[in-house]
Amino acid sequence: MKTIVYAVAATAAFVLFAAPAPVAAANSGKSVAAKPADPIEVTAVSHMESRTKDRTRDPGLFGDYWWANRFLSRHQLVEKYQGRTVDVVMLGDSIMHFWEWKHPESWKKFCAGREVLNLGYGGDRTETVIWRIMHGELDGYTAKTIVLMIGTNNNSSDKTEPANVAKGVAKIISLIKEKQPNAKIILHPIFPRGASAESKHHAKARPRCEQTNVLLKEYAAAHPEIVWVDFNDKLVDATGWVPKTLMADEIHPTDQGYDIWMAALAPVLGK
Repeated sequence: MKTIVYAVAATAAFVLFAAPAPVAAANSGKSVAAKPADPIEVTAVSHMESRTKDRTRDPGLFGDYWWANRFLSRHQLVEKYQGRTVDVVMLGDSIMHFWEWKHPESWKKFCAGREVLNLGYGGDRTETVIWRIMHGELDGYTAKTIVLMIGTNNNSSDKTEPANVAKGVAKIISLIKEKQPNAKIILHPIFPRGASAESKHHAKARPRCEQTNVLLKEYAAAHPEIVWVDFNDKLVDATGWVPKTLMADEIHPTDQGYDIWMAALAPVLGK
């Protein structure tokens, strides 16, 4: 696992990671065509600078730098599991994060009889999941199953290309195979969002999420080692939109929504 150095200043917190210094290219005097930059969705990006204004939230070691606090808490759990087996690793964004944090009774039911490591972070995108994997979140323990869903936050931006989000997910899966070669990989499509066409932010993101899901399904079909679990039809009503009973804020499941997820996972997790 990469060395992690924590330093806390009087008014801010910083997380420094050991990394090799960049190597300068030799000047050969020849003109070299610039290599096209990789899309952000497939690069490694942290959100260590992210801060919260929620004063009810436990500040943790890094004060209001909530993403750094989340990373530290996950790192501590990974340390706890060193040399051990984890039945299920949940890898994704706030949709996974909030299951444990804001719906503890539902989460308790899901975890009954199994060891579950929740690696969901609020606001995360494909690029931040890539960064986290590259900084040790899948190292040192054996995962039986890894459940992956990511991309809705990427697609919140009008500038996002669904093809790049799908490439980001494929990059994550390649890293999972590298770090946890014996783990079963369960891939979900991005969940539907928005209660109606009037939910402008969600309604604008929906087509991008749906286009990404088409590409993810094709990717899963071409990789038989991936278990594709799609229950999006159970998260919408007859109008095709998400009822408030399943997602009160139109994007994160309620207890009832999480129960539907739990039921969909039961056959592939063995319970």
